[in-house]
Amino acid sequence: ERETYCVHLLVPAGAAAGGASVDVEGLCAEADRYQQARDYVRAERCFQRALEASPRHTRLLCNYAYMLHVGKRDFAKAEQLYRRALQLEPTRTATLCNYAYLLHSDRRMAEAKQVFQRAQESNPQHPRVHMKSERFL
Repeated sequence: ERETYCVHLLVPAGAAAGGASVDVEGLCAEADRYQQARDYVRAERCFQRALEASPRHTRLLCNYAYMLHVGKRDFAKAEQLYRRALQLEPTRTATLCNYAYLLHSDRRMAEAKQVFQRAQESNPQHPRVHMKSERFL
C-alpha cells in the first residue's frame, strides 16, 4: 500500500530545471488524482517532474514506485525506485513493506521475506508490518 501524501516541499527558484519553483506537494497530489483515475501516463509525468525538483525525496520515490508496480506493472523500474529510496532511508518501514510486496508480486518469495523481515526489525509496531505479516511469514 502506498502513502497518498507527500510532505509539503516547495523547491526554490533556480533549484529546479528552468529556474522556476516547483510545488512538489502539488505534483504529488496531482499524480495521486491521475493514478486514482488510472491515467498512469499523466501520473508518471507528475512524479517525474517532482523527482526532477527533489530527487532525494523518499516518500515521492516510494509513491512513484508503487504506481509503477501496481498501476503499470513495471516491476523493473519500480524496483529501481524502491532501491533508490532505501539507499536514502534504509530503515523506512513503508518503503520496505512496499518493496517486499513488489518482490512477492514478482514471485521472488525468499527475497520478499528477507525485505519484510527488515521492515519488522526496523519498526515491529508499524501498522503495515501487522497487516502484511501473514503474507510473508
